[in-house]
Amino acid sequence: MKRTWIAMLVLVTGCDGIELERLVRQHPPLTRLVPEPAGANCVHGGHFVRTGLDLNDNGVLDDGEVTVTQYACVTSIPGVLMRVQDEPPGENCTEGGRVYRAGQDSNGNDELEDSEVTREVYGCASSEAVVTRVRAREPFVFPCGEHGAVVEAGQDQDGNGVLDDSEVRATSNLCVIPSEVRLRQSPAPAGAACPTPSTQVDVGTDTDADGLFEDEEVMSSMFVCQPLHTLDGTYRVRNAVDLVALEGISRVRGSLYFDSGSVTEARLPDLMMVEGTLELIDTSLEHVEMPSLRLVGGPLLVARNSALTTLTLGNGSRSLLWVWGDFSLVSNPLLRTLAGMTGAQPSSNILLRDNAALEEGYFTYVSAHSGNITLEGNAKLSTLPFRNLEWVGGSLSIIGNASLSNLSGTVLQKVVGDLVIEDNPILTALSGMPALTSIGGGLRVRDNANLRSVQGMDELTQVGTLEFERNPALEAAGEFPKLARVTSGMRFNANAVLKDLWGLQNVQHSGFLFIGNNPQLSRLMGFDRLLSLKVLTLENNASLTDLSDLALLQSVEELYVLSNENLLRLDLNALESVTSIFTVTENPRLPTCLAVSLAARVNMGGAPEIRGNDSSTPCD
Repeated sequence: MKRTWIAMLVLVTGCDGIELERLVRQHPPLTRLVPEPAGANCVHGGHFVRTGLDLNDNGVLDDGEVTVTQYACVTSIPGVLMRVQDEPPGENCTEGGRVYRAGQDSNGNDELEDSEVTREVYGCASSEAVVTRVRAREPFVFPCGEHGAVVEAGQDQDGNGVLDDSEVRATSNLCVIPSEVRLRQSPAPAGAACPTPSTQVDVGTDTDADGLFEDEEVMSSMFVCQPLHTLDGTYRVRNAVDLVALEGISRVRGSLYFDSGSVTEARLPDLMMVEGTLELIDTSLEHVEMPSLRLVGGPLLVARNSALTTLTLGNGSRSLLWVWGDFSLVSNPLLRTLAGMTGAQPSSNILLRDNAALEEGYFTYVSAHSGNITLEGNAKLSTLPFRNLEWVGGSLSIIGNASLSNLSGTVLQKVVGDLVIEDNPILTALSGMPALTSIGGGLRVRDNANLRSVQGMDELTQVGTLEFERNPALEAAGEFPKLARVTSGMRFNANAVLKDLWGLQNVQHSGFLFIGNNPQLSRLMGFDRLLSLKVLTLENNASLTDLSDLALLQSVEELYVLSNENLLRLDLNALESVTSIFTVTENPRLPTCLAVSLAARVNMGGAPEIRGNDSSTPCD
């Protein structure tokens, strides 16, 4: 107790001239505000804030007295505030960066206090080198012939000196031998290709073989954008504060999800890259704007957003938006246009389904697409939104589009998979694809209520399967003047008024031919030059009376003639062999003896099945 009193006594009486007033005086905290225009520091503008203690008590915050500097930013959402502060190199950001703190202005004083901060995001600086690689392209993949090269570039995020698949950010295709490709890198300013400074990668060949890669030898240029502020990990936007905290981020090194919530507008002008999945599902969003977006490293899915009217992803036709996964636009009933997504170039599948108001816009850069494309249930879509599309590596499916009267909207030349045309109620013909020459899979035309003819594909020379099924108004299904190769087979089934197959005369060999359930088809004209089939099936064609139009057919592996109620004769006079199965059954007007006679002449397989035919009528 004595020591305590002694200490207090020293302070009261003073020691070596120390004045009590100076010791206990509190220097007032001061703040200095400078207006900050909209830009890199504050997307929507705000103030540059300096704070500290007025150590010299002159009533002014001098530069030497500043201890904290940060930005107090206006945000896109009223009532939500954000502070932005530099983050030194350390645990949160290896190379330094910025920290974004956001929250509701609960007390309404226009100042975001620590107790109001509910979301904190670190946007880190990065300085990865740009690396490239060249690999061979599959031979004869559009638009190249036997030789082609794929050139890829991106940032070396893991520092191993090699461009890994997950690091690819730009690609270019050249129709040259890979060993002839030449590359060079140079810095590029912000512009249409990248909203921030970037690395330009020029690709080409040393055409004049002088050992130099010169400007006139550049065949194309790629740009690898340099993100300014990177958020590591997956991020979910559930409310207004989550959205505001993301406004200064230019790269999300993970996935970005917009979940259900009360946010109606999402404007992220700085966001350039989402390296994982980008999803907007079941939200209340009406307007979405990400004009700087250049890359989505995984799937991009916009689905079931009942109020969405505006969707801007990238800057339209001025630069590419790479999507390294599927691009899916599903069940957005108020979205009218693709104009805000015209720069998208997905590397996988494209799905546009059940967007009731979608009627305009197109994908500028989709020309040679390696995945599937599906357009289904878009009630107002009247033209295909791919005006530069020449080649599809997967299948193209056009299904249930109520306003589609023709197939215009592409410059399509080849489909490697199937071309499916199904349930388009006002489609009357197949016009709109006059340059189409090859379909590797099937041309499958089904359930189109008003399709009357198949005119329009006059250059088609090759198809895997030719299929017309359940088209109730279709009268003619053979109008393919240059079609000579049908590798898998042909199927004409359940077309109620089909009368004419004329136009398939160039087809001489095929896999199967199925003609069934076409009640008005009386002739097989169109197959008069057919020489061989693996399987021939003629079933339940009520008006068919004979098979004489198969005048040159010589060989069949399996023959099925089933339930043709008015068939009177077979007349397969050129047929030489049925090597596996011979079945002629339930043709009530066909004399049994004609089937027996044919089997005796051509059947080379097991015992023929002949029953249910007319056993009372003799043969001539």
